[in-house]
Amino acid sequence: MHRRASGILAVIAPAALLVSVQSGKAEEFTGSVQGVVKSASGQALPGAYVKLTNAERRLTFMVITQAQGRYSLKNLPAGNYTVQGIGNGSQSSLTPVALTAGTPATADVALTGKQADVANGWVRTPGRVAGNELDGELPPPNLPDGPGKAIIEAKCNQCHYLHRLTEERWSHANWQQKVTWMRDRIHERGANDLTDAEQKIVVDYLAKNFGTNAPRADANGRLSRTLLNGDAAKYIAVDFAGPNPDAAFHDISVDARGVAWVNELNLYALGKFDPKSFAFSEFRPPDLGTKPGTLAHMGPPARGKGDSIWMADIGGSRRWLQFDTKAQRFSSSVLVPGDFKGPISGNFMRADPNGKMVWTTAGTRVVGLNIQTKEFTGYDIPYWIQTKQNPEAYGMDVAGDGRVWFVEREANRVARLDPTTGKIDEFKTPGNDVPRRMGADWDGNLWVGFHETGKLVKIDEKTGKMTMYDPPTKNNGAYIPVPDPRRKVIWLTEQTADKIARFDPKTETWTEFSLPIAESDARRIELDPSNPNRIWWSGDTSSHLGYIELLDE
Repeated sequence: MHRRASGILAVIAPAALLVSVQSGKAEEFTGSVQGVVKSASGQALPGAYVKLTNAERRLTFMVITQAQGRYSLKNLPAGNYTVQGIGNGSQSSLTPVALTAGTPATADVALTGKQADVANGWVRTPGRVAGNELDGELPPPNLPDGPGKAIIEAKCNQCHYLHRLTEERWSHANWQQKVTWMRDRIHERGANDLTDAEQKIVVDYLAKNFGTNAPRADANGRLSRTLLNGDAAKYIAVDFAGPNPDAAFHDISVDARGVAWVNELNLYALGKFDPKSFAFSEFRPPDLGTKPGTLAHMGPPARGKGDSIWMADIGGSRRWLQFDTKAQRFSSSVLVPGDFKGPISGNFMRADPNGKMVWTTAGTRVVGLNIQTKEFTGYDIPYWIQTKQNPEAYGMDVAGDGRVWFVEREANRVARLDPTTGKIDEFKTPGNDVPRRMGADWDGNLWVGFHETGKLVKIDEKTGKMTMYDPPTKNNGAYIPVPDPRRKVIWLTEQTADKIARFDPKTETWTEFSLPIAESDARRIELDPSNPNRIWWSGDTSSHLGYIELLDE
């Protein structure tokens, strides 16, 4: 038995894998439940999913049944839950169960209904994988009839493809905010603006047809249709639905105490989720006395040395911020000099392990901040210099030799910056692969997720040679690989399959772990420094976050 101050405890018993959600204040969370999952014909089903959901706390716990179809969860917050079993293409109805402190509960379920179906791509584009950068290959969507449709078809496609609108599920207030922001920037594209009257019609139309009450994918739609076994059956998943569905948990970082931090793309705040209390809170950046822009937000967080997290202030001001996770306050603010023109941040940020630099991709260039001198440096990407087309520099990491690697999403390239000389080498991918994000492994080599072709790719840090690996699930939306130096494995987000996969480079074997919901939009994952078995994730369009945790025997 493995014991940790905080985490999941697992005990192999004769009939079940006993799972404890350890909260750190166990005296407050002593609820427990156990039961058996059976088929419609009464057969016990090992390897089935069991979901235990507390709507009040916005929490879902998912475990896998073990021998004789048994499951057990303990150290849960008291309250009203529903239990549901899923497996073999079937699912049970929702069974209510009340957990009280110190009193075990029992909930047996039978899988008498059909498991919901979800296409093998996002709901908005069945069968496809990539994001909005490839929507131009599709015919325009058939928008619902109603006031606003003609305006959207005439004006909203001037800057982006209309499929991007149909994927969202935003409130009226958030659609209002987004359209206002679009109008603030529309003149940058030389496009025709909406009138105030047209904006009202468009916002009402979008909130009605693509609002928070619009149909969504069934949560069970991408869970396995076959019963699980082996390592794939020895994990627990915890899912938290943020209190504001508009928040957009774009990226996640985890501090030394195992607390998760997310940048809320739509709220201009840094969110905190504490797995010891299951509590969520928010922190606003320091006020500079100027009104932030419509879409001001905290950029992707990057864990630095000690208790620090770095992020850029996007739209609020031209500054980079440092947050102290232990003191729970913004500890420093570095203003970008007025003569340092151009973009200062983009989709990803990474602190150099040596503690001297913080790096970010910024579309057409890579930007670095010297933490000691507070000096910013920008490096223009050769593809941009040569073509004047934005390569969309995206994910990045620092290799073992100190060189900064990054991907060029739109140019289908992977590049390497030598900060000492300023030289950037570029390596083309085999085709239209849409590389997203990357991570450096224990040997200094890079691993990249090819989003469109769904491949995990190893890149030799010295030669740039690419080696391709195919996950078991096709059209998986490979997003970010995170090397795990302790286990010598690579963790990979399979964004459009709602899975987190584990790849062993030595044996070239895969294990996939499903997340509790469909359309989770899980992008960034990060290892928990306080718990080597726990891998966190966050979902942008879903505004969910959570983790999977391996259960050791």
